[in-house]
Amino acid sequence: MQPKGKLRIKDLPLASRPREKMEANGRSNLADAELLAILLGSGSVKQNVLRLSEKLLREIPLKKLGTINASELTKFPGVGKSKASRILAALELGERIYAPSVLNKVIIRSTEEAVEQLTSIAEKKQEHLLALYLNARHELLQKEVIGIGSLNSMLITPKEIYSPALSTPCASLIVAHNHPSGDPNPSDDDIKFTQRIHEAGEVMGIPLLDHLIIAKSSYFSFKENKIGR
Repeated sequence: MQPKGKLRIKDLPLASRPREKMEANGRSNLADAELLAILLGSGSVKQNVLRLSEKLLREIPLKKLGTINASELTKFPGVGKSKASRILAALELGERIYAPSVLNKVIIRSTEEAVEQLTSIAEKKQEHLLALYLNARHELLQKEVIGIGSLNSMLITPKEIYSPALSTPCASLIVAHNHPSGDPNPSDDDIKFTQRIHEAGEVMGIPLLDHLIIAKSSYFSFKENKIGR
């Protein structure tokens, strides 16, 4: 039963409902409380979501909202853990998008973006084994040359590859080596090597995202070809 005096969002004209207003006019035309109402999703027993948003912003101004934690948010009547989590997640996304440091970061989310970081070894006359260490945001933390020579002669162990990851906030990595012959197709040794690194990553909780073989005019991705896992 609807509490006396409580106006539900569905009782408002379509043009006054936050979601419908955003669809019709765009996000930039919504007030702070309307945007917050969309994040909250629903109100409380005593008030609709728009009223709840207005009260929350009077108590916690928008600038301050970006500095408080979940426990502080949940102290506000009508804001539970779920609502607080949605607000904080939206604030974090905004910070990540507009943080000045992002402009200087290399983000690797695709095979092509990883290959761009490996062009320096494409024409090397010796095999070079590299590792790209990424954080949870897929930002490149460091690019490390692990060894020079064929994988057989280098006798690289998972420990040598994962050691640099332990001193950084590394969440995953990509390994790569070049084939001076120009043929990027993997050998049996390449496949066995990839399996060892993949297994080590599973144990350490730092997954191997891909192993790339770089040639002069092409490359091979173990991930894309579903090999070595």
